[in-house]
This record gives sequence, structure tokens and C-alpha cells, in this order.
Amino acid sequence: MSRKVMNVENRGFRKSGIKYDWKMKAGMHLPDRGCSVVSSILFTPLEGEHCVHTTTGRCMAWFCAAVSSGVPLVFVNIQTEQIAQSERSNVPGRETRSRSKQQDNTANTQIMQGIRFWYLPGVAEISIELIPRPKEERFGMEIKRTEEGFVCVYSVIEGSVAERAGVRELFEEATGKGFLLVISRLHGKSVMPSSVCSAGLIHCCDHSDIKDTLSSAIDGNDTLEMHIMAWPNQTRLSPLQPLASQAPLPPPGFSPPLHYD
Repeated sequence: MSRKVMNVENRGFRKSGIKYDWKMKAGMHLPDRGCSVVSSILFTPLEGEHCVHTTTGRCMAWFCAAVSSGVPLVFVNIQTEQIAQSERSNVPGRETRSRSKQQDNTANTQIMQGIRFWYLPGVAEISIELIPRPKEERFGMEIKRTEEGFVCVYSVIEGSVAERAGVRELFEEATGKGFLLVISRLHGKSVMPSSVCSAGLIHCCDHSDIKDTLSSAIDGNDTLEMHIMAWPNQTRLSPLQPLASQAPLPPPGFSPPLHYD
């Protein structure tokens, strides 16, 4: 009897491999076929921070502050991650030592326990094409960065490229519901924060790089692809992006805190 109980879990049908069109599926179901749907940010312990729960607390404070400010993030997962950090020290070595031994003695590797936070950039990423007309000198958006490192649209000029693309309409709906209009990607490149160093600095996209990307596109009269984070119960998603490109939806009942002035 015990042998039957032990062997029953090993029973099953023979497995066989099937072909899968990964390229086609990625093109249909990802906002940009070069980018994954889920994003993450790595938190390195601060100097003197030796408890993983303290680092986790900072991570959750960042997430809650971002959501409270109006960034429509969706929690996915949180995990610990080992971080190797090399510290150089001036340790004298004899000339007779080999080069490898000298390198081992002049670099101390410290293993730290970091926290990686996984999230979805909104319930979907809306793809918008900004198409300038000849002689237009700007896209017509005021872009700023939040304290948590997210890049947002704060105003849209009437009659501009951005308004024609529907950005003004999205901006008004977002602010009316207490959300920020957050940019997640420009030309497929992420502009979201990626890590927090041991000094407490949030590493995110350089604002000058964003300006250079916008200036280069407008100077060349090129179309600029921009992705925007969608928020729950958004009413104007379908006209701008196919439903197949949406990210997985959050659990039922999810409702991030609204922004209060």
C-alpha cells in the first residue's frame, strides 16, 4: 500500500515538445517587443543597515509614496537578492607575489542582502505616437520627475503635437481621477527608476537624456513612440492601444490611494 502511495505521484503521460511562435506572441502581447511587461527596482542596504526588514520597509515606503502621489503602480512581488560590492584597500604586497594574489589582497568583496521589488507600470501601457508636422519646434509637453523617480506629464499645450496624439485628453482624465500621467518608455527605452544605492540615491533616467531624445526627434521631424501608464477603470484605453497589448490585470478590488493636495 505504501509503495502505491509513493509511486502514484510519478505517474503521468509522456512529455513532448511543441513549437511556439515566440516572436509573433511577443509582438502581439507586449507593449514593445524589446521590453518585458513587468518592471523592477533594486534596493541596496544603506550604510549601517544590516537588517533585511529595514531595507524592506524602505522599499515599501517608496512604493506607498509613489502610489499615494498618483503613480498607478501594481504590486507583483518582492524578494531578497544578494549584491556583491568590492571595496578597494591599499594593502601592500611583495613584488614576488603573483598578480592574481595581489588583486585578491587589494579588493575586498562584501556580500549584502538587497531587496528587489517587482511591479507593473499601471494596469496597461498605452502606446502613443507623437507625429510632428513640418516646422514644428516642440512636442508641447511639460515633463517633470516625481520624488520617487517617475517621469510625468504636467501640462500639454493646446494645438501641439501632444494634443493631436491624445495626450491632453489622457492628462485631463488622469488628473480628474487623482492620478499622474506617467511615462514608462520612450522609443521602447524605459525611463523608470531602476535602483537605490547604499547612499540612498534613486537611480533613474537622466532628465537631460529625455530632453535630448525629444529634441532629436523634433529636429529630424521623426515620429516619437511614447508609452503611458494606464490606471484602473480608464475610459479611453481602446482607441489608443489594442487590448492585446495590455499587461495582466491586478486582483479584483484593487484601488490605489488617490492623490490629495
